[in-house]
Amino acid sequence: MRFFRSTPRVIPAQPADAPALADLYRRAWLGCERLVDPRLVADQTPSADDVLAWFHGGFEVFRVRHEGDLLGAVRCCYPSSACVVDQLAVGPEVRGRGVGHLLLGHAIGRARRAGVTRVWAQVSPKLEPSLGLFRALGFRDTTVIHAGYWAEDLLLLELPI
Repeated sequence: MRFFRSTPRVIPAQPADAPALADLYRRAWLGCERLVDPRLVADQTPSADDVLAWFHGGFEVFRVRHEGDLLGAVRCCYPSSACVVDQLAVGPEVRGRGVGHLLLGHAIGRARRAGVTRVWAQVSPKLEPSLGLFRALGFRDTTVIHAGYWAEDLLLLELPI
């Protein structure tokens, strides 16, 4: 008899997760071409081979699985004394249920354990729910970057830790 529901947990992704992660990014960005330049969407939807390369290129990738389903993922890297958080994706079927908060909170905690002093992220201001998530966890706007290739303005966000 089961009395408690299992709780989603953030755990490190493994190279064998690359195909499922690529599918998650594809599903997460599906339809975003209405909001941002399609080239930005294409760059945010890596192939399984691209995801696999992350594991050999100095990135840490974390995922949330719950009852067998891949719900979300985030990628972190640590250039110098900072942590860069990118590739945060949540499956469309679970948006608004705390998965993004769980992943971003984990990335911030991992950055603290790594001893860095700042966490950086770039977010399109057109993706209001994503921007709201970062701001809810304490990130502040530092500057606007015009990403010419994508013809998009991106906000550079910073969280001192």
